Amino acid sequence: MSSSSKRLGEMIIVSVIVFILFVVGIVYITKNLANINTEKKSLTPTKEEIISDIKDTYKDLNLAYESTNLDDITSLVYIDNDKYKSVIIDNHTGNIKTFNDLINNKDKFALKERELLELKYPAFIVDEINSNKDNKGYKEYYVKDNEVIIYYYDYEASISNISLAINYNEIKDLIKFTPNLDKEYENEEKIIYEKSVALTFDDGPSSKYNPLILETLRQNRATATFFMVGNMMNSCQSCVLETYKSGNEIGSHSWEHMNIKTNNSTKVAESLNKVNNLYHNITGDYIKLLRPPYGSYNSTNLNNINSPFILWNLDTEDWRYRDVDHIVNYIKENVSDGSIILMHELYETSYEALKVILPWLYLNGYNVVSVSELASIKNIPLEAHHAYRQFK
Repeated sequence: MSSSSKRLGEMIIVSVIVFILFVVGIVYITKNLANINTEKKSLTPTKEEIISDIKDTYKDLNLAYESTNLDDITSLVYIDNDKYKSVIIDNHTGNIKTFNDLINNKDKFALKERELLELKYPAFIVDEINSNKDNKGYKEYYVKDNEVIIYYYDYEASISNISLAINYNEIKDLIKFTPNLDKEYENEEKIIYEKSVALTFDDGPSSKYNPLILETLRQNRATATFFMVGNMMNSCQSCVLETYKSGNEIGSHSWEHMNIKTNNSTKVAESLNKVNNLYHNITGDYIKLLRPPYGSYNSTNLNNINSPFILWNLDTEDWRYRDVDHIVNYIKENVSDGSIILMHELYETSYEALKVILPWLYLNGYNVVSVSELASIKNIPLEAHHAYRQFK
């Protein structure tokens, strides 16, 4: 064999060895990289592992809720010292989120939150929540599959047990996760009250104070019964219509504030019919209740007049004292479940007292309603030829 052929053979052998070593190296490196990647994957916790770790962290608290049907997030809600504490986990990254992180337009969400709060609560509570004067108040978000419930904690000493349920249908365009949408839902507007009272106003309507009283009632989510005098109704027909349209109740107080006990049946009937006809002309409806002026009537009146007679068991005597503190303190000291409260529509002090007493009644568990609403709440039918002083 020539020397050139020998060198060629040696070169081929070396090339083969080098190729084999290269292939072995590639296999070794690939295998080790696969092992490294496997090790890295094993170091990345799964969603289930993250949730398990969080549950272990809060094992001393009571787990009140765990979402089961949301693709993007997992919601855990705990009870801590009788208050809810929310933990929200991003299912894609494993990161902990706040509810605010899930809102894509915080200004619009705040407007929607206030709108729904105003449907449920009196204005003074909504204002206290939004002002948060002492900066102690905070919110916890109870995130469920179909809604979020906001709990308002430590906003004011006078406010407790304030919450708001917001169905995701209300905010579906404002959130970053995919919610479950109920086919049917209702906004949360009802509050269950332990006690109820009827608020009544006599001798109006007053063109000056009637609109102010109606607005104060609206702001405090309260209603009342206005026992109106016919000639006053005729002087302010717009007051009658606005009172009627506001959802408050109107009853008769005779045409000229007549003492029906001391007048004959013909004159009494004429007076009441004039009121009824005027009311029907203004509203298209019919007056159902009568408050005899001065609370004065006899058995003949009761038998002849085809209406329930509505009296009262709490007389503020606001017409006599014209004093805000007297009116407020009298109601505070004497009110009870089922009471019918007598006030008058004609005096500034009565209007000013109303602005004070309505928040107090609300915070003390009283639902302030009209006479007919109170009778319905107490399951007492209002019958003609019967007189009612309260509903127990």
